[in-house]
Amino acid sequence: NYQLPLWIVVILMFITGVDTFTTSDHGVLGGVIVTLFLYGPASAGFTYIATFLFKSPSKCNLVLIVFNFIMGLAGPMAVFILRLIDASNRDDCFSGIEKCELGTLTTIASLIEWILRFFPAFNLGKALFFTINIQTFIFIEKDPDLTVWSPSVLLIEVIFLVFQSFLYLAIAVYIDILSTNPSAVLAWRKFVRIITCRCLCFWKKSTTDDGMMSHSTAPLDEDVIAEADRVESGDAEGDSIVLQKLKKVFANGKVAVDEMSLGIPPGQCFGLLGINGAGKTTSMGMLTAEFPPTSGDAFLAGFSVTNEPEQTRRMIGYAPQFDAHFANMTGREHVELYAAIKGVPKDAVKEATVLKLNEVGLNDYDSDRVSGGYSGGMKRKLSVAMATIGQPRIVFLDEPSTGMDPVARRDLWQVILNMVDGNGKAEDKTSVILTTHSMEECEAICSRIGIMAAGNLRCLGSAQHLKSRFGKGFQVEMKIKGVGSEDDDYQSVQSALTNNSYIRSSRKEDIPEEEFDDQPDIEAADGGNTNTTLLSLDKVRAMAESLTGDDYISSKITPDDPSGYVIYKSATSDVGVPLDEFAAFCVEEMRMKAVLDLINAKYDGSILRERQDNKVRLEIPSEGVKISSIFATIEENKSALKLSDYGVSQTSLEQVFNMHAAEAEKWKQDTVDG
Repeated sequence: NYQLPLWIVVILMFITGVDTFTTSDHGVLGGVIVTLFLYGPASAGFTYIATFLFKSPSKCNLVLIVFNFIMGLAGPMAVFILRLIDASNRDDCFSGIEKCELGTLTTIASLIEWILRFFPAFNLGKALFFTINIQTFIFIEKDPDLTVWSPSVLLIEVIFLVFQSFLYLAIAVYIDILSTNPSAVLAWRKFVRIITCRCLCFWKKSTTDDGMMSHSTAPLDEDVIAEADRVESGDAEGDSIVLQKLKKVFANGKVAVDEMSLGIPPGQCFGLLGINGAGKTTSMGMLTAEFPPTSGDAFLAGFSVTNEPEQTRRMIGYAPQFDAHFANMTGREHVELYAAIKGVPKDAVKEATVLKLNEVGLNDYDSDRVSGGYSGGMKRKLSVAMATIGQPRIVFLDEPSTGMDPVARRDLWQVILNMVDGNGKAEDKTSVILTTHSMEECEAICSRIGIMAAGNLRCLGSAQHLKSRFGKGFQVEMKIKGVGSEDDDYQSVQSALTNNSYIRSSRKEDIPEEEFDDQPDIEAADGGNTNTTLLSLDKVRAMAESLTGDDYISSKITPDDPSGYVIYKSATSDVGVPLDEFAAFCVEEMRMKAVLDLINAKYDGSILRERQDNKVRLEIPSEGVKISSIFATIEENKSALKLSDYGVSQTSLEQVFNMHAAEAEKWKQDTVDG
C-alpha cells in the first residue's frame, strides 16, 4: 500500500519538473528515492507503537499527523538555520580558503539532530530538506565533489531509517504480544505501582500480593458457596470453564468482579444475568484474556487465561457486546477470515462460511454487502456467525440477540442449542456463557443460570430451581371488567349518588336564587341533569364515604394515589368532576376492594404487588397452598367479582432477578453509608 503512492510521488516530480529532487547531480535522485522508500516501514512501526498511548483512534490520528508535520518540517528547518547562522558568523566560512570549524550553534544543532533522529518524520524531513540545499553544503564544506550521501547531508538519516524499520516493528510486535498477555500486563502494572509508590498512598499492608484494596464482600447464597467449594475441591477439573476466585479491581478502587468461583461442564449453556454495571462484561473480558484479573485465575479446557492466553484463544469464540466489524468488509469476508484464523481447512472455508451464514439468517445478498450498511440485528447475526464458525469448544455471547426481531431471535436460540448439543455429536459439544437482559431467552436456552450483582453471583441454578427457591409465592393476576353505562352496578351506584343528600340539596331549582351564589361546591348544568352534575373535592369525598360507609374510596382521591389521581385532579379544578365519571370510579374501586377482600380472607399474608387501572397482581404465599385451590377459589367467585380474565403462576425469573438486584443495591448502599 505504501509503494504505490511512493512511486506516484516520484513520477509526479518528473512530470512537474522539480529539478531539485530529480537531478542526478551529487546523487540527489537516488537519495530521495531511498529516503522515501525507507520512511514507510520505519513510520509504520513508530505509528503502531504510538497507538498504545491512545484510546480514541480519531484522537491518535490527529495527534500523529500534527506531530509528524512538526517533526518533519520545523525540526529540520531549525537545525539548518542554526548551522547557517553559525557559518555566517565566522569569516573563515566565506574566505574560500578552508573548511569551517564547528561553533556553538552548530554543536547545539548536532545535539538536536541526535535527539530528533529517533523520530522517522524528522529523518525524512531533514534528508529531503538538506538534499535540496546540497549546494549550500558544497559551499560550506569547500568540496565540489560532495554528494548527498555525506554524513552532513543524509547518510546518517538513512542509516537511522534502516535501523528504525527493524527496531520499531520489533518493538511494536513485542508490545502487542505483551498487551494481550494478562500475566505480562499484571506484572507491568505491579512494577508501575512499585515505581510510583502508589502502594504507599492507596494500598494497605493487609492487601494481597496483587495490591488489592480491602473490600467488604456481600453475603453469598448457599448454592454459590457450594459451587465455590466444588471448584476449590477440584471436583470441577473436568469442566470446560473454571473460574477460581476471579477478581477484578480497577485503578479507581472499584471492585467489578469479587472472587467469583464457577464451573461450567461441556455441553452446557450458562446464562449470566445482571443489571448494567454488575460485572458481566468485565468477567467476559477476563475470560477472553482481554485484560488480566487482579487476583485469581480462570481455566478454559485446562489452560490458564492468565499464563496461557495463546492456547485459550485457539479454542474460544467471542461475540462482544459491541460489534467488532470492519465497515468496508462484507459479511462473507468476515466469516471467511475468522474461519481461517480458527483453523478451518482451506478447501472447506467457503462451504463452512455459506452454511454458517445461512444458519444465522444472512442470505447471499446480505452476506455480500459491506457490514457498515448492516442494521443492528444483522450486525449481531454476523457477530454470532464469526464467534461460532469452526465449532469452538467454548463460546462467549455478550447480549447476542440485541436488536433482533422475535423470529430472528428464536432462530438464534436454535443455533445456540444446536451448537451446545454439538449437532448430535458428543465430541463437538460446546460450552456457552450467555449474557442477556431477556429472561425469556435465558429460560429458553440456558440449563443453568447465575444472577450477578455487586460483582458476584447472588444465586445459581436452573430457572425452575431459582423460581422455586427464591419465589415468595404464587403470582395471581386478575383483570376486572370495564364499567359501562348499561352495567347494573353502575346504574345502582349512580342512582345512589343521585339520591344522595348532597346532590338533592344542591340542584339549582331547589336553591333559592339569592342563595345560589353561595353554593360554589357543586354546579348543575342542563337544567339539573345528573349526568352533567359537577362535584368538588369535598363533596366527592363525603359522597364516597356515604356510599361505602368507610373511607376506602375517599382515601384514594389524593394526588399520591394513581387510581384516584384523575378524580382528584378533576375535583380540584375550576369545573369539578362529572357525576357519571365519579360513579364509574366508585364501581371500579368497589369491585377492586371485593377482589382484595376475598384473597386476603382466603390466604393469609397475601400482598398487593402491582395495580394498573382495572388490573391487579397479588402475591400469595406458597406455604401450605396448592395452586389448584387458588384456581378453584377464583373460578367460584369469578362472576361475583366481575372478572374478565385471570391467571395464576409461579414467581417469574424476572421477579427473582429484580429481587436480587434490589437486595444487592441495598447492601451496597448500606456499606457506603455505614
